[in-house]
Amino acid sequence: MTKEPQPVVYEKAREIAVSEIPVIDIAPLRHGDLRARQSVAAEIARACETVGFFYITGHGVAQSLIDDAFAQNRAFFEQPFEERMKSAATRKQWRGYVPSKLEGEGGAVGGSIQTFRLMLDLAADDPDVLRGKPMHLPNRRVPHLPGFDTTIEAYLHEMHVLSAMLRHAFALGLGLAEEWFDPFYKRPLIQQSLLYYRPPKSGRPEDLEIGAGEHSDTGAFTLLMQDEVGGLEVGHLDQQWVAAPPIRGTFVINIGDMMMRWTNGRFRSTPHRVVNRADRARYSMPYFANPDYDSIIAPIPALIEPGSDAAYPPIHFGQYMDDFYKHGMNYLDDLPPEYAES
Repeated sequence: MTKEPQPVVYEKAREIAVSEIPVIDIAPLRHGDLRARQSVAAEIARACETVGFFYITGHGVAQSLIDDAFAQNRAFFEQPFEERMKSAATRKQWRGYVPSKLEGEGGAVGGSIQTFRLMLDLAADDPDVLRGKPMHLPNRRVPHLPGFDTTIEAYLHEMHVLSAMLRHAFALGLGLAEEWFDPFYKRPLIQQSLLYYRPPKSGRPEDLEIGAGEHSDTGAFTLLMQDEVGGLEVGHLDQQWVAAPPIRGTFVINIGDMMMRWTNGRFRSTPHRVVNRADRARYSMPYFANPDYDSIIAPIPALIEPGSDAAYPPIHFGQYMDDFYKHGMNYLDDLPPEYAES
């Protein structure tokens, strides 16, 4: 006799103290002199070395734009499925609407999450665009939703500006020249995602669904704006899951695998997950600050102890991401026939 599969129960994460996932005011990165920027950068570096996560205030992104972007996020996912499919991603073009999946990108994320994905738009005559490379094809537009494209493009521009500010802080915190990472961000493989997590079927713990399963981010670092619902949980140093609740107006920043490689393991790429425990949908907007396609990511020589070997071998970032997305998009083959490549 075979046993019935038992439901997975996602134990509630422990609440945090500010000291565990610090809140850092980065206004001096925008207005301060070098000494002020170095002071904030040192605070950021401490968070990256210990937790790999921190909140930021003083970032300069207008709350009105954040609110407008969330409104457009909700409007997109409140559409009927047929309408969402008008801007669907495919196996040939990875941008646009991505339905929920049982197996996530890279085989680990999984869950009930739905995505609208944007990346950096390049000129129509760009060589990579002309070659039809999936990572460089244009973003999907949503012209039937008034204000969607212009609002999300304005928000995306602010993320470009903020991510540059943060990578300068990372460099200062590592004792490097402030612009050290800039050559790797000329045509970056950034990704802006608009995410929707459906609410659980009931209030019973056994009915909770994993929104995004345990994973670490593959790129350099992530800027996350989450709504008031919450659900982000961080794998902490004491082997417990720790809740990272929303704080209005703040971004949550976390280190990804490529930054961990760049820093020879000094900055931590920490596992995390999303479990929507609320009685309503959750929306969030992560921006993945990935470097250029042809970047070779290897430990920075200045961060390797004399006489020691590098902790990681060099990796071609674009090829790595090609494999990651190709594997992650395989599940589209199993979707209903109406989800056809266009």
